[in-house]
Amino acid sequence: MKITKRPTLVTIIYGLMCGISFLPIVTAMSYLFHWPLAFRLTMWLYLAGYLVFLTRWSKVGLRSSLFPLLLLLILVFWGNSNTAFLVIGLGILGWIRSGICFQRGLLKTLVAELVICLGGTALVACFTPHSLVTWSLAVWMFFLVQSLYFVFFSHIHSPDEDRLELDPFEQAKSQAESILADSSL
Repeated sequence: MKITKRPTLVTIIYGLMCGISFLPIVTAMSYLFHWPLAFRLTMWLYLAGYLVFLTRWSKVGLRSSLFPLLLLLILVFWGNSNTAFLVIGLGILGWIRSGICFQRGLLKTLVAELVICLGGTALVACFTPHSLVTWSLAVWMFFLVQSLYFVFFSHIHSPDEDRLELDPFEQAKSQAESILADSSL
């Protein structure tokens, strides 16, 4: 299975891995740093890993995402608020995903990012994580919502590819629908 063909599945699996590893990573980092800094650094690592996937899927190159990632890394050590860091992190995720990796019209981009990022944030806020275990579940839930980006925009165009290839089932379904549409005429 090539990683470029299934961004929805890879996002879900990556989110699950982030959720499972959240507790041990934050616990280990809290021995080196205070808890808020360990939390922000862990979230930055997860976002940086996800942005590596995004740049690979769009084939734009990792260099184009370095400035936003470095900006967010500075905020890990400079800022004091986890909430402000998470909000800025969402903005940077939207900037890289819709502004650098998968460019399309401004209105479509804003609507997609508002719905998906704010929807994921609202679900996490309603979940009100207060312990490391609930934060682990919240991280996975956030990535589950982020995978919807690729469900809604399955026709993502990258510079080198015309389209992401569909599953064999989806191809057979679309062929069957076209045969049925032709036979009904």
